[in-house]
Amino acid sequence: MKKSKFALASVLVLLLSTSIFASSDDDGDDKDYRDGKTVFKEVCVYCHTNKNIPNVLLVGNKQHWSGLIEEGQQFPTAHGWVGTRMMPRHGGEAKMTLPEFINAVAFMANESGADWNEYEDLDPKMYQEILKEIQIRYDRNELYDKIGKKY
Repeated sequence: MKKSKFALASVLVLLLSTSIFASSDDDGDDKDYRDGKTVFKEVCVYCHTNKNIPNVLLVGNKQHWSGLIEEGQQFPTAHGWVGTRMMPRHGGEAKMTLPEFINAVAFMANESGADWNEYEDLDPKMYQEILKEIQIRYDRNELYDKIGKKY
């Protein structure tokens, strides 16, 4: 029950932040999040360039990324945000924002053959798809926790 309330609260916060961002009169010059290349260099580089980590998606390796790129931006972004297999939630940086995570995934995927947009240029429909998939993953993880299955 606690995780369900947490998941719901997380989605509400994300939706509210989306509304605030969408209704802002700001011209975008004062963004309060890092771009994908910066996040990659500060956080993601440690794992996503390390050939010694089993099953890691190495940035620049089109073969590693091709399946995820085919799935579409919303799935690897949402799954990585929530955490999946060896990927820690939020890329292992608790203070990372969703826009920063979107930027980092887009940067890494683009370096590996994709043509995805970072948060600032993201289609609002794609952003909603990411949020929807995040909620699906939270719900699934809650169910897995109840039955003792690893995710």
